[in-house]
Amino acid sequence: MIEDHFHRIPYRPAQDGRVEMHSGLSRHYPTLHANLVADERADRSVGVLLAHPSSDFLSHFLLGAFAEAGVPAMGLNTRYSSNEAALIMERAACDLGAGVRWMREKLGFETVVLLGFSGGGSLAAFYQSQAEQPTVTHTPAGDPAPMADEGLIPADALVLLGAHPGRARVLRHWIDGALRDESDPTSVDPDLDLYASGRTTPLDREWVARYREAQLARMQRIDAVALASVDRLTERGDSDLGFVVHRTVADPRFVDVTLDPSDRRPGSMYGDPRAANTAAGGLARFVTARSWLSTWSVDHTHADAITDLRSVGAPTLVMPLLGDQAAFRNDSREMAAAHRSADLIEIPELDHYLVDRPDGLATVTDTVVAWLDDHGLAPTRPVALRGEGVTA
Repeated sequence: MIEDHFHRIPYRPAQDGRVEMHSGLSRHYPTLHANLVADERADRSVGVLLAHPSSDFLSHFLLGAFAEAGVPAMGLNTRYSSNEAALIMERAACDLGAGVRWMREKLGFETVVLLGFSGGGSLAAFYQSQAEQPTVTHTPAGDPAPMADEGLIPADALVLLGAHPGRARVLRHWIDGALRDESDPTSVDPDLDLYASGRTTPLDREWVARYREAQLARMQRIDAVALASVDRLTERGDSDLGFVVHRTVADPRFVDVTLDPSDRRPGSMYGDPRAANTAAGGLARFVTARSWLSTWSVDHTHADAITDLRSVGAPTLVMPLLGDQAAFRNDSREMAAAHRSADLIEIPELDHYLVDRPDGLATVTDTVVAWLDDHGLAPTRPVALRGEGVTA
């Protein structure tokens, strides 16, 4: 019988005296929450660990799928689950390290495979690079983050499934290049408005180039605001500064599938990208100055898979889903090329969340398990469990 096994994992909170979360429970009893989904007949030779910088992965659809394939899988929430605005990637990586250590030392797994799904991909790559060769000593805002002192345990393999190369790179391509004034979400340059009435596809490539330049310029303007804010915060002894980033779901690839061709349909992971562009739940909508630099800044974040994978030695699989509207084919190919010997396996048609594809889960897990077997990392006593379901 496949069951959920919930775990409470202690972590070391930051000692800087700043309050980065409202919950007194989280502040006074620093605990990470995890869910191991496994069958009692499966051995503990190999376990899969999934985490995301801020999303809740305790009931991720892949957990039960791997358990049915005979591989126990644990979903881990970082301290920033439900608190994305304050996210510091260096601390999220330490939380992932607590999960790796728990799987090895408390749960007895001989082999731990980091599976980075979606935004978990860049977190996993960042963690693995620092576990193998720690280089980071401070956050981009200048706060101490000595990764060499964290005792991070490298995972035995890295799988990047439906993963993008990093939150900063994503936002650099998603942010609305037409916005002229960060304080006024209606200040849109009509010539650069991706969703302007009458705009046709395929988009003019010269226009796309100008739009991409405007996107980067906007990112750099926000960088300047964040950097200046951190300087003022330091002078005043203040903790952080929150702000809103308007209009952040406007990648030309959402409307023109001839840009970075794949099996995807027009649209975004949210559905209609025009509606999502101004919605409360849009990408990076609410942030702080320190979080922006650590998470979203192209020029300052440390969590960039294309950079981090260059120093990763562990066996690595990059596995794009070609129907994906959030993580794109060319980004996956660039990630695979960054690693010295990564394998690239492209999965046709499947979208980001495997929606309405009953065959999708088995396709994904079978591919990963076969890859693990090719690298001598598959379970020593696999069991066929499909169809038995998951119980809490």
